[in-house]
Amino acid sequence: MLKKENHIFFIGIGGYGMSALAKVLLHQGYTVSGSDLKPSPLTYSLEKMGATVYYAHKKENVTGADLVVYSTAIPKDNPELLECHSQKIPLWHRSDLLAQFINSHFGIAVTGTHGKTTTTAMITLILTEGGLDPTALVGGEVPILKSNARFGRSKYLLAEACESDHSFLRYQPEIAILTNVEADHLEFYDGDFSKLLEIYKDFLACVKPGGSIIYCADDKNTVKIMDNFSGKKITCALEKSAHYKASNLTAVKGCYSFDFVERGNNLGSILLAVPGKHNVYNALMAAALARKLGIGLPAIEKALARYGGTKRRFQVLGMPGGVTVIDDYAHHPTEVKATLEAAYAYTSGRVIAVFQPHKYTRLNFFMDDFARSFGGAAMIILHDVYSAGEKAIEGINSVVLKEKISKETTVPIYHFSAHEEIISFLKTIVQKNDLVIFMGAGDISGTAYRFNDELQKFFSSPNQVFANMTF
Repeated sequence: MLKKENHIFFIGIGGYGMSALAKVLLHQGYTVSGSDLKPSPLTYSLEKMGATVYYAHKKENVTGADLVVYSTAIPKDNPELLECHSQKIPLWHRSDLLAQFINSHFGIAVTGTHGKTTTTAMITLILTEGGLDPTALVGGEVPILKSNARFGRSKYLLAEACESDHSFLRYQPEIAILTNVEADHLEFYDGDFSKLLEIYKDFLACVKPGGSIIYCADDKNTVKIMDNFSGKKITCALEKSAHYKASNLTAVKGCYSFDFVERGNNLGSILLAVPGKHNVYNALMAAALARKLGIGLPAIEKALARYGGTKRRFQVLGMPGGVTVIDDYAHHPTEVKATLEAAYAYTSGRVIAVFQPHKYTRLNFFMDDFARSFGGAAMIILHDVYSAGEKAIEGINSVVLKEKISKETTVPIYHFSAHEEIISFLKTIVQKNDLVIFMGAGDISGTAYRFNDELQKFFSSPNQVFANMTF
């Protein structure tokens, strides 16, 4: 157990998961320090809260630490990790610390392949609006919270539970939300989806006795693994019968309103400010959780209407000169397809998709699925694979993906290896009313911001003509 006098050091403190944990500890009065490779808005916010951050990985950084926290992403030859082994400084995996929080509170764990971050953010706002004062650890920055974490003083604590490395088996929540289940992170499961399904079943067994699972009854893989769960089941659906349903969906610019139906009773209408049918599912499960905790419809309606999204989840960076620039985290074929569908509904103009594949292993497992995910885009631009520390796999790259996509569509497809090349090319072809969406879990986000900034500068100059514009 942690003690208030503990000095806790985070290796890679600038990550979303690590920084959220560090922020909660700072709120609780712990001494916190950590290291990362470079400054970021997350590290700056930690420093403002009182953390000491080192912008290099050196063994002397951990001097004086009572406990060092690391994640799966930290390589085994990290000098701080090696120093901990040498000096016998206690080491915890990130999930060990998160388990301390979840298991000692009324824990709410949000898991599943897609929608974890958005669903967690929605729940945070609803529970706050409903007066439950939750502590929340979100896997992304929520602008309305101005953070990726919220510190509350009640018994309620919610967090994302990622299946990627089995670490979510350490959590024992009172309530789990299972958004959906699809093949992903197969590099941890010997490429075998059935092994991933078994791990999800193991996670269900971690829910505390008497606990509940809220899940999507429209998702066939989720329904399949729920057969083994003997606890309380709360179903959500748009299509099938369920305890909670969203019906009478209508959309304006891709943002849906729907009737929220609880066990056959229409409680009222919910309006979302974020686009995409996938967000109806996220909101439905968040609302079902709120009802489980006794929150009334007015608080649910108000919170969901206020929720304007999470950073890098269909984040509109700007609309300079009538060009909409969007940054999105989509890095799985299903996410790419759903995000582009939201984009088509959002605009009447062309959708230009800029995509950076994330990890060679993911592209290897899902090459054909990615190739079929871009239907409807007016133009596709591919960047090189963001390796995330992985070694390259022969024959698995963006050039091969380009060839695969060309067999599925006749729209123009381009490949560039440099971020600057993408920006320069876009400058020559972008038109008024275009929507340019940058997708990927790597550093393509920075390209989206730079492109938006350059458009802003161009259109802030007087007497500019849009047609055939050059920069």
